[in-house]
Amino acid sequence: MDARRRRILDAASRLLATGGADGLTLREVASRASVTVPTIYNLVGDKAQVIASLAADAAEGFEHALDALPAQRGLSRADAAVRATLTLCLSAPDRFGAWFRSVPELPHADPLRRLTELLGASLHEAAQADDVHGRLQAMPLARHIARGIAETLGLWAREALSPTQAEARVMYVLHIALMADATKQGRKLLLEKIRVVEAHL
Repeated sequence: MDARRRRILDAASRLLATGGADGLTLREVASRASVTVPTIYNLVGDKAQVIASLAADAAEGFEHALDALPAQRGLSRADAAVRATLTLCLSAPDRFGAWFRSVPELPHADPLRRLTELLGASLHEAAQADDVHGRLQAMPLARHIARGIAETLGLWAREALSPTQAEARVMYVLHIALMADATKQGRKLLLEKIRVVEAHL
């Protein structure tokens, strides 16, 4: 049963990657997963539940990647979390590319919820370390960064950006956003990182 459910989700993910939510039909999922449509209903549910299961699967992958991060704080923690998320996405384009390709069609989806929370906590730590002033509220800034990352990964998923370009753009999104509240000490750190990725933009 678990193997069939995995085949269903893998097939659905590939369909989502190529055709978006409109291109995902249970009949086509069943054909690609070598199961029947009633089997999909029994093991996963209807189309909305299949998409919800893909979202949960992606979120679980992100949580595992973020839980495995070494102990860091502040700007270093934010940088490591974004890099871990990016590495995971680029390493499994069928699984994560499908999700980010379809995010605009799924307005209630929040594939980067956990990353957003971690970024918010990292910004509080960065304020304590005097890398950011703390004049901007942490969570709105974290959500802004996460939206920029999701948009960039959506372009990558639709093959408008290469993996190298997507990586550079994601890190640029993070560091430019952090510059808005950075102290002199923080700006120096961030400028060094920005200069590294500028060549790939």
